[in-house]
Amino acid sequence: MVSLLVHALLPVSILLWTVNPAISDTCTGYRGFPGVPGIPGTHGANGKDGPKGEKGDPGDNTQQMRGPKGDQGIPGYPGRPGLRGDEGLPGPPGPKGQKGQKGAVAEVPEDKRSFFSYKKTSGRTTFTPHRVIEFDGSFSPEYDGETLSSGFFTARLSGIYFFVYHISATQTACLYIKKEEQILVNLCDMSQGVLVTSGSIVVDLRQGESVSVHTSRTSQIISKDADSTFTGFLLFPS
Repeated sequence: MVSLLVHALLPVSILLWTVNPAISDTCTGYRGFPGVPGIPGTHGANGKDGPKGEKGDPGDNTQQMRGPKGDQGIPGYPGRPGLRGDEGLPGPPGPKGQKGQKGAVAEVPEDKRSFFSYKKTSGRTTFTPHRVIEFDGSFSPEYDGETLSSGFFTARLSGIYFFVYHISATQTACLYIKKEEQILVNLCDMSQGVLVTSGSIVVDLRQGESVSVHTSRTSQIISKDADSTFTGFLLFPS
């Protein structure tokens, strides 16, 4: 509405402005009313920046506060398997197991049995070198064991045998076990008084081969108040 009023009064104002000089030149009249304000002009350009202001006061000395612990999150997906670790230390020994059942007795057929155990009963005490010792008294006459012939054991079955002698002597006992013509083991013992010496061996025999005990040097073997023995048996046939 104001815009319409301005546009209506503007031609009148121009007309009066052109007429007033003529009137003033010819007559004296009354001064008219002030005109209507003109239309506002457009904004001018921005002015230049003002001077830099003073430095402000420092802020409050505050410290960062830690908030309360949050709730536990949802478990994530399983990760990929890692590398294989080093081997651990051995664990402690486990508890002792229960006692096992008694094993069955192995039955050896009578025709596969071969054994003997003899002692020396003769009164000879001094044996010159390379004499066979005659063991003439069987310890197990009630069993069907092998017999010695003049101190020699002859294998009835081929196989692996075990032989052992125990000799009681005074001062010297030097002996060897002989297979056929081969000396298998040679032992010697000496003492100022009575001594007991022994020797043993495991040997492979074929049927018909013989084993015996001999002196390697003069030995004082006794059979009174102390025994001298010779024992052998088949471990397993071959």
